[in-house]
Amino acid sequence: IDREAQLPQEILDEAWDLGLFGMIIPQEYGGAGLSMAAYCRVIAELTPYDAATAITVGAHQSIGIKGLLRFGTDEQKKKYLPDLSAGKKIGAYGLTEPGAGSDAASVKSTAVLDPSGEFYVLNGSKQWITNAGIADLFTVFAQTLVEVKGQKENRITAFIITRDMAGFSTGKDEDKMGIRGSHTNPMKFESVKVPKENVLGEAGGGFKVALEILNEGRLGIAAGCVGVSHRLIALAATFAKEREQFGKPIGRFELIKEKFADMATSTFIAESMVSLTAGLADRKIKDFALESAACKIYASEALWQNVNHALQIYGGNGYMREY
Repeated sequence: IDREAQLPQEILDEAWDLGLFGMIIPQEYGGAGLSMAAYCRVIAELTPYDAATAITVGAHQSIGIKGLLRFGTDEQKKKYLPDLSAGKKIGAYGLTEPGAGSDAASVKSTAVLDPSGEFYVLNGSKQWITNAGIADLFTVFAQTLVEVKGQKENRITAFIITRDMAGFSTGKDEDKMGIRGSHTNPMKFESVKVPKENVLGEAGGGFKVALEILNEGRLGIAAGCVGVSHRLIALAATFAKEREQFGKPIGRFELIKEKFADMATSTFIAESMVSLTAGLADRKIKDFALESAACKIYASEALWQNVNHALQIYGGNGYMREY
């Protein structure tokens, strides 16, 4: 998958058949209705096999359709969720622009309400959007003029955009250095007419929508890092038992033991952080942004260190494609 930068359709089809694209969607809309804790466990199991597959599934749910789940009206949910759960339609999240990533307030895309009041005219672009090349529904953020204390001000609004809207297009896949099987594409909006009923939440309330979505999105990434760390420990342990140097398995040397101790400790810490924070999400704690960000930072940095430890344990073999 990574070498050819292609995620085979049969794997995506099997993921749909297993219900992996509908894990967090309520059962009334055809999903499994899993908790955040259960969702993180599945992502942790899936990621070690192929991160591109896990990211395709994860970006669809933890950010792509999360806004619809959290802020959508009953009508919006009934219209879109059944297909996003079982109809093989994929979601994506359109926030990042050249000047706006984690700094969500710096979004430059604009959506101007037509004089008729029936639709917004959306113009702008996005970049680094996971699933953009294959998605059917997008949560997109743009600046809109809203009235604040009697004055008109630009505030971010979240919109539901569908691929069939005229003036909306996606660019070619980015040539990434990893997770190459997942689609990462730019998006462009040229006078796209977005029906007023496609506003997600309330006009001008998109900043809150964006941040709440990112909280759980970061948690999913951390869970994937935990899963890969577990897999690295298992692979390296098997090799350390079999590889002999100086008349005994390398796993009996103090330096190698120290590497396993570091790997096990950091993985335990990361997994505990993810479990605690997923519990906060499932208990509907309003603000767990700090905990979620800490999970992503610690788990991803721990994973890099664990990759390096495993590489050192494997020695020259660790740098060969066969391994």
